[in-house]
Amino acid sequence: MRLLRRSLLIACATVLLASACDAPPAGAPVGAAVVDLPDTVEPLPDAVAETVRKLKQIAASGTYRDMAALADATPSFRSNNANMTHKDYWYLKMRSGDWPMAQADKLLGYRYAVADTSMGKVYIWPWMARLKPEQITPVAERDISRLLGEGQAEVLRRGGVWPGYVLGIAEDGTWLYFVSGSG
Repeated sequence: MRLLRRSLLIACATVLLASACDAPPAGAPVGAAVVDLPDTVEPLPDAVAETVRKLKQIAASGTYRDMAALADATPSFRSNNANMTHKDYWYLKMRSGDWPMAQADKLLGYRYAVADTSMGKVYIWPWMARLKPEQITPVAERDISRLLGEGQAEVLRRGGVWPGYVLGIAEDGTWLYFVSGSG
C-alpha cells in the first residue's frame, strides 16, 4: 500500500511538473508588456559629444556659475523668458531647490531627438519633448512619467505644453538653450 501511495505521489508530481513546462497558448502575451521599440538615433557628432561632456562635468563637480559661463559663450543662448542673466536665473532656481546642473545631467541621461533647422541640425534632450500628442507611445509615456511624473503624458496628449526642461545643442557643438516649461 505504501509503495502504491508513493508511486501515485511521484506520478502526480511528475504530471504537475511536466504541465508547468508546457508552452503558453499561441497569441497570448508572456512576461513583460509588449512595448514600442525606440527609434534608432544617429551618433552624436564629436563637437556635440564634447559639449555634452562639459555639461556632465559641470553637473558632477561644477556650479551654476560654471554653467552660466558656458552659456555666456553663446550670445543668443536662452535660459529663461524673464530677461534675467543665466547666472541670476539659475541662482533663483537653485534657491527654490531646482538645481539646474542636476536637471541638465538628468536630461542628458535620456535619448535625444534631432531637428533639422535653418541653422543645421540641433540635438534636443529629452527626445520626448518634441513629440506631438498622437506620437506619445507606451515607451514615450514611460519616459515622460519618469521625468515629469505620473499623468503628465496624458496632459500632453490633451495638447498641454511640455512643462519640463529642454536642452539643445547645435551640430557644431554650440549650446543653444536650456529652458524649462516654467521659465
